[in-house]
Amino acid sequence: MEKEVNLDINTSFHEVLRDIENIFWFYIFSNNVLADPNIQDLVKSKGVGAPYLLSMLDKYNKWVNLHIEIDYINNKYTSKLNVLNSSIVIGKIMAISTYELLLSSEYCDSIKNSEEFKFLRHVRNGAAHNNKFYFKNKKGEWTLKENEIIKWQNQEISRKLQDKTVFNDFISFSGIFLLANHFSEELKQIDKIIKT
Repeated sequence: MEKEVNLDINTSFHEVLRDIENIFWFYIFSNNVLADPNIQDLVKSKGVGAPYLLSMLDKYNKWVNLHIEIDYINNKYTSKLNVLNSSIVIGKIMAISTYELLLSSEYCDSIKNSEEFKFLRHVRNGAAHNNKFYFKNKKGEWTLKENEIIKWQNQEISRKLQDKTVFNDFISFSGIFLLANHFSEELKQIDKIIKT
């Protein structure tokens, strides 16, 4: 499993990957906002005129199993929610999107042979195929050599991961954010070289 992640709110992704950054912060922001009982009450009061809002809020609350405990004496609240399922979905979306954005960008030829891009490709493939690593082609032949190891930071992809879960056992959505940030910094460096 990946190491603990330190996130910098001041991060600014390269324009090719800006949507990945926005998805990440929106996910964190929306979970925090929707866990606030005042926001829940506001949405419920507005829902009278727009019943679909109530339905969406209800679906969200059930999905994350939201429980809000209010301490009226101390004017505090505690929200408990289980974001495991939603963080898996967001991680898969971010992995697939990061790969596809890079693959279709003008920078693809410069990065496609890097170990990090190969790492991303395997994470993306697993995310897109039932959230499981699968290293065999349609004929059942291995696509990874027997002792091949693909590394990024302290993580390794090898045949040992065959049929293992990608999100959240191997990597989390915050790990994909950091990997996308790695590529973002790489694209910025390519831009600097081109401009000089």
